[in-house]
Amino acid sequence: MRALIGLCLLLAIAIASPAIAAPIDDANAAYQRGNYAAAEKLLLPLAEGGNAYAQYRLGQVYAEASGELRSVEEAAKWFESAALQGQPHAQYKLGILYVNGNGVSKDFVQAYMWLSLSARSIAGSGSEAVRQRDLVAARMSSSQLADAKKLVQSWRPMKFETETPPPRR
Repeated sequence: MRALIGLCLLLAIAIASPAIAAPIDDANAAYQRGNYAAAEKLLLPLAEGGNAYAQYRLGQVYAEASGELRSVEEAAKWFESAALQGQPHAQYKLGILYVNGNGVSKDFVQAYMWLSLSARSIAGSGSEAVRQRDLVAARMSSSQLADAKKLVQSWRPMKFETETPPPRR
């Protein structure tokens, strides 16, 4: 019975993956062309459904678009949702938002945590996430740094459907 359930899950994933990949590819192409409205239209249903990459990319759309789509707060929301699921690029973007207080309250502890988590996943000690984390650390008190390091050590990715995000600091 377990083998049958496992086989059904694999089959469902194999069938669903191309169905998700096509809109993501189309959204990425629209984003690259600067057609943010088209990218938003393709990404929003996927992001609302819990796709961490779509959430990250939608955050980028809102952060970079101008006019009606421009919303740093909305970008922060989507970066946070993706970051909580472990998406390293969203973790980096969210960390930078916390450094600058864009769309969120300025918070070096949160910034350090998100930049550290991103640095763990993105290869290379010379990564931009490492550089930004170290710049933030230089601006923190020793107690802030200790608190941030505890958050990094205890952090675990959430599953989108079953857990609610903790309140922002």
